[in-house]
Amino acid sequence: MNQVTVHVNEYMGNRYWVVLAPGSWEYELVEMKAPGSIWNPDPAGDIWMASASEGYEGRSGYVDETAGAYYASRLGVLEHLDSIGRQAKALVLREVSDDYWAPVGVWQVRESVRDAFDSEPGEAESFHGAVREVVDHLPVSLGALRRKSSMVAGVQSDLSEFS
Repeated sequence: MNQVTVHVNEYMGNRYWVVLAPGSWEYELVEMKAPGSIWNPDPAGDIWMASASEGYEGRSGYVDETAGAYYASRLGVLEHLDSIGRQAKALVLREVSDDYWAPVGVWQVRESVRDAFDSEPGEAESFHGAVREVVDHLPVSLGALRRKSSMVAGVQSDLSEFS
């Protein structure tokens, strides 16, 4: 993998962005759940965010905050990387909208991430540039994403982005 790619998919009220960048294996899932959704039922509340990550050595314990979605999306990413014979730094962003009213299980996360690799990917000059482009489509600011994501925390920005 010599370039940064962004893969996108939408299914059943869930939107996914998978950012792959050259480098050693590193993985993170960040979930954003809309107010009024099945997982964040208060319609007047804030967007609920969760994240979990691992470095090259993997994890030593189970992921509680993102649970099965972490492992399901990780499998989709690893299958893709295996199919192209590469490793990469991988960030998966999942937005759960209030259109997702009937949870069907983590199979839809796995299949949605797999399907994200079926379409033509977008490209960016850097991991940081890709995140800046994707954040324009997210329901949270770059500052909020940075506070929740260890991978995005390295993205440089100006003070106006910390809303």
